[in-house]
Amino acid sequence: MKSAPLPPGIHIASIADLAEVCAEVRSVVVNGAETSLLITRRGSAVAVFRNRCPHAGYPLQRADGRVLVQGGRYAVCAAHGASFLLENGACVGGPCNGEPLERVAVNIENGVVLTA
Repeated sequence: MKSAPLPPGIHIASIADLAEVCAEVRSVVVNGAETSLLITRRGSAVAVFRNRCPHAGYPLQRADGRVLVQGGRYAVCAAHGASFLLENGACVGGPCNGEPLERVAVNIENGVVLTA
C-alpha cells in the first residue's frame, strides 16, 4: 500500500551529516503525526524511503536504532534479512519478493535533503 505523499520542503538531513555510505533512520512530523524515513547514501547517490520493509511492514532498523549496511551496497531489514540497494531501494534478496522500498521524492538544495 502506497503512503500519501509528504508535503514539499520538509528538512530530512544535511548531506554533510551523512557518511559516504550509510542508511539512517530519520523522523519527520507532519500535521502532528510522526513519519519514519530511511535516508541512504552511497557516494553522490542520496535517496529517501519510507522506513517500512515491503515484506511485513516492519521498520528496517535494529533494536539499537541502526540499520545494517552490508558490503557498502545494501540496507538489510533487521526483522527478516531482506536486502535493498542503497541507491534505489530495489529488493535484491530475502523475503521481499522483488518489492522495493517505497521511495520518497526529495530535492537537494544547498546541501540539504528536502521533501519534493
